[in-house]
Amino acid sequence: MSKRGRFDVKKLKKNAAGLYEFTAYYYRNKITGKYYCGVTLHPGNRKSIWKGLTFKYAGKKLNDARKLYGVGKEVWEYEETTILVADINDVIATMENVERALILKYDSYHNGYNSNFGGLGRGSKGYVSVSMPGVGTVLYNSCEEAAAALKMSPGIVYYYVYTSKTHKKKGNGYVFDVVPPSWTTTITTTP
Repeated sequence: MSKRGRFDVKKLKKNAAGLYEFTAYYYRNKITGKYYCGVTLHPGNRKSIWKGLTFKYAGKKLNDARKLYGVGKEVWEYEETTILVADINDVIATMENVERALILKYDSYHNGYNSNFGGLGRGSKGYVSVSMPGVGTVLYNSCEEAAAALKMSPGIVYYYVYTSKTHKKKGNGYVFDVVPPSWTTTITTTP
């Protein structure tokens, strides 16, 4: 895959040092102490979009906070870091890993403004764990894979993993959650 958002990474140009670069950043709400973390190939564009409340920016939780508190420097602290990558084929994976690491560091999924654990699309946000009565916990690569195995709709699995406050499907006792890839070493998976 060579896309990050709507930009084809294969068109990215090297910087003066011969490396590819992207920006990792966070916004911290000075009132709530909550964070939003992200990565971008175009930080100037992202900052411009941030300033306009008419533009949607990264999901409902963050948009609601922007509307409630405004977007000014008196409310939001902004910090960015330039990340360098030597091989263009590693840019997307590095962006996803850095974004996930920031979201975990600042707990901005569970206790902040990120609407997922980072990465591109539903399948890459992390692994889906499903605790099943009498079976134990099974780890799936994506909502789609869990849905196929459980004979459920991917949208329903996505709802229980990312949206439902209880993460539980009451009818069969399944408990869904998302597991960032860095946590998988402590979980046993089934074939």
